[in-house]
Amino acid sequence: MDEYGKIRIEGYIGRLIENCIGNGVMAADYQPFIKAFQEKLDSEGLFCGEFWGKWFTSAALAYEYNPRPEYFKKLEDAVEGLLAAQEEDGRISASKEDFTPWDIWGRKYALLGLLAYYDLTRSGRVLEAAKRMADQLISKTTGDGGRRISDTGLEALRGLSSCSVLQPFVLLYERTEKERYLSYAENLVASWSLPSAYSPEGLRLLEQAVPGCIPAEIAAPKGYEIMSCYAGVLDLYRVTGKKQYLDAVTAYMEAVVEREIMITGSGSSGELWCEGRLRQTQVLESPMETCVTATYMMLCRKLLEVTHDVKWAERLEVSLFNALAGAMKPDGSWWAYFSPLQGRRVLSQVQIEEMNTSCCVANGPRALLEVPKWSVTSLPDGIAVNLYQEGRYRTEFNGLPFVFRQETDYPSGSTVRLYLEQVPGEEMTLSLRIPAWAEHTEVRIGSEMFYPAAGTYCEMRGRWRKYTEIQIDFHTELRIVTAPGSTNEKALMWGSLVLAMDRRDVEEAPKSLWLMNDAMKPIHDTQMELDYYPVQSIRQESARPIAERVEKKDALVAFRVKFLRRPIHFFHHETEELLFRDYASCGNDFTEESAIRTWFSVPMYCSEIFPKDSEHVIRGTVEEEPPLDKEDKS
Repeated sequence: MDEYGKIRIEGYIGRLIENCIGNGVMAADYQPFIKAFQEKLDSEGLFCGEFWGKWFTSAALAYEYNPRPEYFKKLEDAVEGLLAAQEEDGRISASKEDFTPWDIWGRKYALLGLLAYYDLTRSGRVLEAAKRMADQLISKTTGDGGRRISDTGLEALRGLSSCSVLQPFVLLYERTEKERYLSYAENLVASWSLPSAYSPEGLRLLEQAVPGCIPAEIAAPKGYEIMSCYAGVLDLYRVTGKKQYLDAVTAYMEAVVEREIMITGSGSSGELWCEGRLRQTQVLESPMETCVTATYMMLCRKLLEVTHDVKWAERLEVSLFNALAGAMKPDGSWWAYFSPLQGRRVLSQVQIEEMNTSCCVANGPRALLEVPKWSVTSLPDGIAVNLYQEGRYRTEFNGLPFVFRQETDYPSGSTVRLYLEQVPGEEMTLSLRIPAWAEHTEVRIGSEMFYPAAGTYCEMRGRWRKYTEIQIDFHTELRIVTAPGSTNEKALMWGSLVLAMDRRDVEEAPKSLWLMNDAMKPIHDTQMELDYYPVQSIRQESARPIAERVEKKDALVAFRVKFLRRPIHFFHHETEELLFRDYASCGNDFTEESAIRTWFSVPMYCSEIFPKDSEHVIRGTVEEEPPLDKEDKS
């Protein structure tokens, strides 16, 4: 399919992917990541060892998507550099000594990178290196003289970072069918139920992951690392079929959605779970870490593949178009570490100078480059279309090719057309994802019309014909969303796109404005000869704002939204319009003027729309206090 792999995504997400690959992943200098292993840079407690594997897995995804020879050359070179650092006993580590704080964490990512290369090339040499690496770690963490994995890592994280090595061990078992790797993985999970150096009662990740659990109360509330552990548990379910593993991950992730995930599809404050769904209207410290976004999306993707439940695709779409797209610099060269719902947008700092990157700059691309993998997925009786973006998509059913093209400007537009270019010669089910907000969707195939329910797959079974055209009309509407736990805080959404105000578009002024909805009707007073808007009770409010769609450069969508100025009971009522645009385009120049606001009060005091001096709060840094006056002895 041209120079691309099985799938070529165009349109908005396609541009983000191309920029991420060309200006980010494949433009990165990966030699320092190799140097971390060659010179053992983590010996004093640093975490340089994570960057090789994070970058490499992104680069492997980039090559899989667009298999250019120059990209493969980089992969070969990076693998050779890492293998040159493998020690005689098979050990690959960025630390001189075993079990420094981030030692096992870095090994995990190195092992994931080697397995990604094996998946692309089927290189027996690289698989053997991965096995030797894993075997050496097993020898150091089992038996009478071994140190348990759960007794390593950071005390503050209660060993979670080390325990996430579970995932590559399960993947290694899948590729080798060597029982020792599966046994090691299951024993590692079993050890979470036992007292450990950092958890006298044990991590108990499976026992505590039950319906209604509170993620902030399980083990350490470090969202990125604990979800990385659950990702390994879900892979363990795939290879064993043991339902307790799936039940635990599903319960945990449902709780994360219920209690932590904010309107844009991410969570965390200060990288920690914090009951963020209920606190998201506030200016949170270092909110929505990009590593959390990426790992949450990875788990949603894995759950979609395992369960075929449409809700996981729904959640992926929200995260993609909002939290993830908003975290990337538009040219793909860099990423935000944290992304606010209200406050100033700031790009990530360089965490370790020698690496010239950060954990989030390395992790964001992995989530974006996994999009082709979940855009179309296999079902037992057919295929599911989960993402609507311009492009050409190739998958298989029962080993036979199924190829179709999408023409659409979704999500800014409401219509999608699918053209079937190659079909299997047997009956299959084509499942089209219908978003939960799309309550009036129409699907047309020739003269046939379907009216699928929102939040489901529209399932159509038959022996498909080449050149069939399928048209989907979602009839997207702008809607008002009420914040969980706060009736008076509102936001606006267009389909899956969250809208926000941008300081570049909206002028602050000392006045209060009420968001108008289409149930607000003016009353004409004949005695005073004036028009006024009566006060609405909350139950009289409509979820449909009054707005006009407008064009705005670099925005997917933009609206002029009506607000009411009501200085006193019946007099001087006037309407005003404020500009809202899609969240990802708000403040995306990352300058001092890059302040945004998503949630707003009704009424909204417009002198303080955009939080002042929020940069240090968003970055998670401490602003230097001014020196005390000489006369001030306090």
